[in-house]
Amino acid sequence: MISVKRFAANYIACQSVDRLHYVEVTSGSVLNGVFPLEKELAGTSFLNGVIWVVPAALGWEVADVWSRLTAIHQQMPDASVPEMLKVLIDTLAVPTVGELPAFLESSILDQDGINNEQPATYLPVQGKPVSLFLIRGIRLSAAEFGANNSGGNRYVERL
Repeated sequence: MISVKRFAANYIACQSVDRLHYVEVTSGSVLNGVFPLEKELAGTSFLNGVIWVVPAALGWEVADVWSRLTAIHQQMPDASVPEMLKVLIDTLAVPTVGELPAFLESSILDQDGINNEQPATYLPVQGKPVSLFLIRGIRLSAAEFGANNSGGNRYVERL
């Protein structure tokens, strides 16, 4: 029996950053899709903040998400979390050669995109395993979001 989990949030960051959407995953954290939240759905957990959907093959943990957010925050100190994630998604959509170890690159790249002569990405793909990270809050002050990683777990949580 396949179980389905739905998580709704203020924003879902997957292929793009969408307001008031939900992400649906099956057992094994396989991505079913991201959908608009048009009405209340039974069995859907609503979480305050932003859910970032990341390909599981990347192997990212909370510390990886935190380090990427702090790096972009240094470049864009007044940006909201959705704005920062939009920049990060854009960089994952067009990966730099050698950005990841070769053994990961072949397993992560969207093979359908390669076969269709579209650019390969490190973005989540429907039907593939993903990791979900909740980033609490839409905007964080510079004091809260400084380079000190000791408080990172208060703002980023793996779902």
